[in-house]
Amino acid sequence: MAASDSQLEQIYLSESNAALNSQIQLQLYGSYIYLSMASFCNKEEVALGSFALFFLRQSQKWMKRTEMLFSLLTERHGSLTLGRIANQDHRQDWFDGLMAMECAFHLEKTINQSLLQLYSLANNKGDLSLCQFLKCHFLPQQVEILKEMGGYMTNLRRLGAPENHNAEKLFDQLTMADSIKKK
Repeated sequence: MAASDSQLEQIYLSESNAALNSQIQLQLYGSYIYLSMASFCNKEEVALGSFALFFLRQSQKWMKRTEMLFSLLTERHGSLTLGRIANQDHRQDWFDGLMAMECAFHLEKTINQSLLQLYSLANNKGDLSLCQFLKCHFLPQQVEILKEMGGYMTNLRRLGAPENHNAEKLFDQLTMADSIKKK
């Protein structure tokens, strides 16, 4: 016997709510990692204050976007299922600002891929509301941050990072500080 439209809709809602929960978990993890990066850059021996502020703002952005997804999940009568955000025994160590930025770039790519999968699921099931929500609040922002971080990494390497430690200090004081002022 074929499933009714109502049963199929329930199955999709269950699947999409699970995907939203997974996205929320990933974004909370991203916020957590960005806080760790900010802390690293604020260390006296690292002293990359503008990097730290950039990473702190990224953490705050992901927390805000996570709250948006939580609200959406609630509107869709879904329930939030939280697990551990990150393994507390696993410490993230970065050797320099460039390495932290590279890790942040890969984190953003991972989050972006997950968002694209969520969009694809919604699109395949005709969930125009979720598609529009992602297009409005997430996907264009992902393109921008990936482009911005890619430019930062390219410029850091052109300045001689990571071999030239003064390159990161200069980049932090000029480029990163100027970028943060504009936002």
